[in-house]
Amino acid sequence: MIGLNRRAVLGAAAALAVAPRASAQTWPDKPPHFLVPYPGGGIVDIVARTLADPIQADLGQSIVVEPKPGGNSTIATALVAQAPADGNTWVMATISHVVAPHLQKVSYDPIADFQPAAFVAVATSVATVHPSVPVKTLKELVEYGKANPGKLHYLNPGNGSSIHLSAELLKNHSKFDMVSVPYKGIPPGMADLLEGRLQVGLLPGPLAHQHVESGKLRALAVLAEKRLPQLPDVPTFAEAGFGDAQVTSWYVIAVRAGTPPAIVARLHGAAMKALQNPQTQERLAKAGCYVPAARSPADILAMWKADYARYGKLVKDAGIATQS
Repeated sequence: MIGLNRRAVLGAAAALAVAPRASAQTWPDKPPHFLVPYPGGGIVDIVARTLADPIQADLGQSIVVEPKPGGNSTIATALVAQAPADGNTWVMATISHVVAPHLQKVSYDPIADFQPAAFVAVATSVATVHPSVPVKTLKELVEYGKANPGKLHYLNPGNGSSIHLSAELLKNHSKFDMVSVPYKGIPPGMADLLEGRLQVGLLPGPLAHQHVESGKLRALAVLAEKRLPQLPDVPTFAEAGFGDAQVTSWYVIAVRAGTPPAIVARLHGAAMKALQNPQTQERLAKAGCYVPAARSPADILAMWKADYARYGKLVKDAGIATQS
């Protein structure tokens, strides 16, 4: 009896040992669910759908893109942390993935419970001011804020968002005064910015271009690796002398930790192939994003760890709290 039990245990162990390899060979055997932590129609949803189209063609399975907004991006993220580690549930992780846990209690560990698979996009932002503000450069904005405490108010689309962090990092780095005015997203605050009740807005590239071109806003600097084709005369933060005051608004496809490495590699490869497609690049550009330099899953994980520590310190130093 003992011998039979031992053989049964060894047989079960052997089956488990080959199970991940077998699942990797047949994956995906059903449509993966791609969760978006923000409302449908927004930039994150657009990026997810832009990538889903070519990736599903490569994988030979339909991809179900499913917006699951709420909880400062934590609802969708928690669902992935609770899903089986079989590569069939993805999340489009943004910078909020490593920031939200510093703002509120979450049911998961943003590093230990997830496996990044592909770094797919970076969103561009433009620092703009209402024309009534007598500045034309980022340096002049800082000097104006130092000389006029309490006079600069900026559009905060959500506590812990990349735009909020960018503004607070700029303030922290340059030691000048600028007051956060919170809104639930960018659209609710645009009227106040365009009419001068707010003086500063860090806006997505396409939105900024629209209002700069019409003369309703003035562009000071671009949060991106290089200048935007639509605003060729506007310098980057680095060119303006503020390279250390930048927040990179990244987009990463992630799955649950423990997903077989072969599945992660397959998803990574499909995403990298999709990013080489000119149509994919064009759609991302229209959404105000650019394709970043390729990074391995291990490199992305290292980036997450660094950003988790960096922005955790910023949240603490700036006294940022969850927006009600």
